[in-house]
Amino acid sequence: TTELASLSYLDAGALELYYRGIPIQLVVDNCDYLDTIILLYESHLPSQEEKQWFKEQLAKNSLLDQKIIKGLKSVISSFSPHANPVAILSSGLSYLSGECSLPLRNQGEQLEAILKALAITPILVGMILQHVKQQPLVLPQDVGCYGQNYDYINNLLGMICGFGKVTDEQRSLMDTLMVLHADAGLSPSTFAAKQNISNGTGMWRSLISALNALSGDKHGGANFRVLQMFQEIAAADGDLEDKIRNYIQQSLAQKQKIPGLGHIEFKGIDPRARILSKICNQMVEEGKGDTFMHIAREMHKQIDTIPYFDKIKPNVDFYSGVLWKNLGIPDQLMTVMFYCSRIAGYIANICLATEKSTIVFPNQAYVGKTNLFFNDVEPSTSGVIPLFPALKHSAVS
Repeated sequence: TTELASLSYLDAGALELYYRGIPIQLVVDNCDYLDTIILLYESHLPSQEEKQWFKEQLAKNSLLDQKIIKGLKSVISSFSPHANPVAILSSGLSYLSGECSLPLRNQGEQLEAILKALAITPILVGMILQHVKQQPLVLPQDVGCYGQNYDYINNLLGMICGFGKVTDEQRSLMDTLMVLHADAGLSPSTFAAKQNISNGTGMWRSLISALNALSGDKHGGANFRVLQMFQEIAAADGDLEDKIRNYIQQSLAQKQKIPGLGHIEFKGIDPRARILSKICNQMVEEGKGDTFMHIAREMHKQIDTIPYFDKIKPNVDFYSGVLWKNLGIPDQLMTVMFYCSRIAGYIANICLATEKSTIVFPNQAYVGKTNLFFNDVEPSTSGVIPLFPALKHSAVS
């Protein structure tokens, strides 16, 4: 059966992304990240009173008891700073699922799960960022950033850049990036979360499923590969225009895909990339752009002049990694930041999935034979790798 959805919609024909029917540019212009969470979940913007209550509840749930803090620090510090950050995050979420499983059996449990997951996630992500940077693990509550001083985005940035050092420009950029990544239809990771919760698990375990799906190279790792490409271009000889032109020509000659270009739905520029390109261009023009921003801007310009790329344009990953990097986030944590933003959509989708009592799974059509004896079974030709290649080779020789 076809999944009926109303949270977000990627309109391929209009090259538009909608949150609850509202074009993404309007959402970015009028909503911060907390507004966006509420919009996706409630389908309307919060009143001033509703938003204040929401912030107070997040502030309350962001105050972790010492047992949880000690446990998370122990889990994170057991990993090398050079370990895969997604693996660290997955382990942290597994620890939380053991200490507070956050079931979703009724409305009361759902509300508790929503608030705890939203409040704790940026703290856990911030702790992992600090660990990877080999910095002391400092939580917002350690420096008084709770209660009336609670600020969702500012607290996350404080853990990245240092508390008291966050600028308005950094805060605005982080807000925009997180809003743009909040949801995007029934992506593989969103489906993984919905499938998991349909089995009656809990919030943390469903989020772990989403994270593990997101960590795949074909899903959440594209912006990291864009940064690797920009690093390769930056290290090459020649002026910027020639280096980019050579990279594009070489990729075309070798029939290699260029990271950050093309989208499974959009046969044109991703509306999120359109928004981020304006931010990138403005920063470059104001003298605030780094080398990677200059590369992104020039590469986008050259791509637009090549007929081959008429329908293969920059997607959100082409710019997101560059801008997150500008906020002090290490390259290897791009997927973690993607997850930290997408949790808004994951949670809304997870809670919607609990309204149905059926287990979500795809249909399977069996194409094998039946009623065989063991000596009737033929060697598999399904394309799987041989289980005993060495033994088969020895038998032939």
